[in-house]
Amino acid sequence: MLAWSRGWWAAPTCATVSAFLWRPPPMNSVIEAARFLVAAFLICAVAWLRFAGEASAAEAKDENPQAKPVLADPSASDSGLHYFSQGGVVVDGVAYFTADQSCSKYWKAEGYPFVVAFDVRTFKKLRTYPFKDTYDSTPLVVQRRDGKWLVIAHEYKEARSVAMDMDRDTAQTVWVSPANQPGAYFFGHSYYVRDDGSKLIFAGCQNGLHALDAETGEEVWWVRTPGTGGITPAVDQQRGWVFYQNNGKVLKLRAADGQVLKSVDVAHPNTCISWNTVLVNDAHGYYVATYWYSFVDKDGKTEKLEWNSALRVYDAELTLVWERAGLPAAKKSTPSYAHGKVVLGSGGHWGAKYQGDDWKYVAAYSIKDGSVAWKCDLRGIDFDAIVNAPYAYGRFWAEAWGKTAKMIRLNADTGALEQVLDYGVPASSCAPFSIAHGMALSGDLVRDGIAVTRLAENSAADWPGPFCDPQRNTYALPDELNVKLVPMRELRVEAPPGSTAATPS
Repeated sequence: MLAWSRGWWAAPTCATVSAFLWRPPPMNSVIEAARFLVAAFLICAVAWLRFAGEASAAEAKDENPQAKPVLADPSASDSGLHYFSQGGVVVDGVAYFTADQSCSKYWKAEGYPFVVAFDVRTFKKLRTYPFKDTYDSTPLVVQRRDGKWLVIAHEYKEARSVAMDMDRDTAQTVWVSPANQPGAYFFGHSYYVRDDGSKLIFAGCQNGLHALDAETGEEVWWVRTPGTGGITPAVDQQRGWVFYQNNGKVLKLRAADGQVLKSVDVAHPNTCISWNTVLVNDAHGYYVATYWYSFVDKDGKTEKLEWNSALRVYDAELTLVWERAGLPAAKKSTPSYAHGKVVLGSGGHWGAKYQGDDWKYVAAYSIKDGSVAWKCDLRGIDFDAIVNAPYAYGRFWAEAWGKTAKMIRLNADTGALEQVLDYGVPASSCAPFSIAHGMALSGDLVRDGIAVTRLAENSAADWPGPFCDPQRNTYALPDELNVKLVPMRELRVEAPPGSTAATPS
């Protein structure tokens, strides 16, 4: 009996358990019957434990597929630069950055706070906020009518936006939006101030543009238009307009109620993933600058990941002013605007990388007619992609990714290459980097933190939106007097040894 039983429970399955129960061996005594019942119970127990173990292992693998070291919380480091490696804003000298789960060095355990606040002068962590799974997105810091400041972030797994009291000591979630904002491709919110002083928070998602009441989180309106990702819309506060991109269309909306004032179709390439619609309203004119990408050629079938993006600029009535198609940019490239010039990087980071070196340049285009204001040849530099090149201090700062990360300083007037800083290690982040108080603050997924680069001195300007201006999305810092450029250098705060990271059992 013992030898026979061992054979049965060596590798029990549902089929063998069923056969054993329904066709038991002959039993000639009460003792054998009792043994049979005990054996049956043990087989079922082992089968259940095996099933449960396999299910738990599969679940754990799904949750942490690369078996990364698990980070329970960021409390081992007093620095806000550690373990938060996506996008951020700076308001009143305090930076608010999100963490990453999918591509970063550590796996964030259940309950990990996905937003940190730290002092940009000392980098000392001030507080964390218990948001969940924010992916690429950048927080937004806004004030309600009652004076309360909110930190708002998009939780992509829950398909919602959440607002928390800026005063972390209260640990209070102020509101949670409806869970109807799907998509991980989302760089950040913009807003519109209504006549009563309250704000509408805009969230561009795969299913359209959502307008949320900043006081309550309730949805005020929703323009249902499909997109591959979510583009951060531009807002004309004075005229009460919103300009929004989705797949194949540009829309002009009335901010107060979402009424579509104008909609125009867009030719190939016309896919929207995650970047910014730019509003220009200055001495150079009134324009809406848009970026586009496509994964396929014009036939709609053949994969084409290189030389398949475009810049298109419209007037206030969405009449096309000019376009530049066949550009060598990436699926999450971010256009910048300053002093009459639209600037776009080059190369590819996600998907296919560009071949040869004809694509290695940064170009500035006149906002008025699309003519090339300047073109900086970068063929002598080793890199795979420049996705972000924001403006600050009279320069465009091109962040290059590749075998080692680099920061490239370009003169905004002439396009002259002035300095290249090589970090010596690879670094990248899906979210666009920020510039504030004389420093570039860039998410670094490889080291799972924020890379800080000194660019200038005597700067006190904040970076209040995901693309600096939280309404026009120009991806440019306003000019300041008495700012002095300095040779670029990285400022580092080493992570403490033996931090909270641990290899899972």
